[in-house]
Amino acid sequence: MVKMKFKDFEFPNNPLFIKTELAQRIKENPVLSGKSNVYHLSERAAVITADGCFWNDDGADASFKLKMLIKSRKPGWLFLPDGSCYNAYLSSVDIKEDAKKNCISYSISFVEKCPVKNSEYDFGFTYAEENENMYDIAFRCDKSIEKLMEINSFPNPFSVKKGDKVVLQ
Repeated sequence: MVKMKFKDFEFPNNPLFIKTELAQRIKENPVLSGKSNVYHLSERAAVITADGCFWNDDGADASFKLKMLIKSRKPGWLFLPDGSCYNAYLSSVDIKEDAKKNCISYSISFVEKCPVKNSEYDFGFTYAEENENMYDIAFRCDKSIEKLMEINSFPNPFSVKKGDKVVLQ
């Protein structure tokens, strides 16, 4: 099995527990039929948490290196034992020493560095989707119907067709 590694720090032994949380931003738009349309807006940054122990005399050195890594405030490559990797920030380090067990336990969190992702609404316009009217677009884009009707030249809220450009600002 591959050892977990962040930047130039390779964990002496893999954490006992690793959790990777992946999520996305979704907006739900209710429609008149009682159903709803769901829109993917963007991916959220992955959050990786891990808990483990450093054993014996090497534990003090490893915990010190983790403390120095969080102070660097720069992202780096995180390689997980399952083979996945993320360009991430070390966001938190919690270290506890247990003299009875001769170990140092740790809890760490990483947050993926994501490039800036503009949602479909950041461009000042959107395109009407199939079966949408201006009410649907106003709800989806979090704009008032009055404002959208004022700045666009549609005769009524129901005259929008799939593919029509709708100005939002």
